[in-house]
Amino acid sequence: MPRAARLLAATLIAAAILLAAPREAPGADAERGRALYESRCGSCHSESVHGRKKRVAADFGDVRRWVSRWNANLGLGWGDEEIDDVSVYLNTTYYRYSCPPSACKVVSLAGRRPPTADR
Repeated sequence: MPRAARLLAATLIAAAILLAAPREAPGADAERGRALYESRCGSCHSESVHGRKKRVAADFGDVRRWVSRWNANLGLGWGDEEIDDVSVYLNTTYYRYSCPPSACKVVSLAGRRPPTADR
């Protein structure tokens, strides 16, 4: 096989490997959500709002709906990404409800070997 053909084949194989490599799943940014929440919501809401025994939000969808509602009520102008960011921040910090992969980053351990005692 000529050198140019081998180089082209190697480049195509490398490109295929890179394209097939696992990437971090898309999802909301809880740190940005924290910053948004603290700058726009934190002055009125304290931890007691989210830590009370009779919570209004029963799942992640409810948390997101409340964030969306207050976004509209206060005219914050947040888009879906900012609403997801704040929702994930609140869920991670206070609620711990199951979070849909579309909003939360998913880390896959597929293909990794479990640790053994000799490592």
